[in-house]
Amino acid sequence: MHPAIRKSSGGFRLSHFPKQPKEKTVKRKIAILAAISAITLAACGSKTDANEKNFGAALTQYLDKTGDLCLDIPRPSNGHKSVEIGDIDYIWEKTMGKSTGFRPGLVAQMGALEVVGLAKGEEIGVGKEGKKKRYTLTDAAKPFMQEKVGLCWGKAALDKVVKWEGPMKFGDYQEAGVSYTYKVNNLADWAKNSEIQAAFPQVKLILDGEGSKQEKHAVKLTSQGWEAKGLESASKASFP
Repeated sequence: MHPAIRKSSGGFRLSHFPKQPKEKTVKRKIAILAAISAITLAACGSKTDANEKNFGAALTQYLDKTGDLCLDIPRPSNGHKSVEIGDIDYIWEKTMGKSTGFRPGLVAQMGALEVVGLAKGEEIGVGKEGKKKRYTLTDAAKPFMQEKVGLCWGKAALDKVVKWEGPMKFGDYQEAGVSYTYKVNNLADWAKNSEIQAAFPQVKLILDGEGSKQEKHAVKLTSQGWEAKGLESASKASFP
């Protein structure tokens, strides 16, 4: 019979389990309290600590403001809601663009947008520069348009903090250089198109570097914790 079960006149009853030695009980309580304290301290770390969590929060805040990924296309001008190309653009594409390694011009860019359904082109006759073609953005492009930014295809966000240098101290001022990798959120399907990536090389460059290419940004210590340098003056769609 188990020592904790005893027979009595009324049947069986449970007796008290043997008491643990007082010394062992005290040590066990101390160990539990120490573990709880360690967990509490870790959870309540200061925002001014130089660590992965705080640097990650600073970079996330910065990318929330600057991480819009948008196409560098010309803005319609002269009150028109369209972009026009003519012979001079074709000449640029065939000569300057290919011979000097400059980025593709309007011919390739607007043509690629037409392929994915974001723009529609129509011939509008002959001007002083020769044949012209007018492109207007379609309704399919509207969800991707952002005022003063352009046609946006994704959002850069923090993937992980890789390493940091510093912080360096100059009196009360502290600054660290943080290396990180990024990911692309809200990726538009049309950004995966090969013609888009050829006409806008930056799209392919950013996508190829997702999760592997390291970017670096400085963070500074403020009274509120670590903050990405240049946060206040940074503009939208300025990544990387």
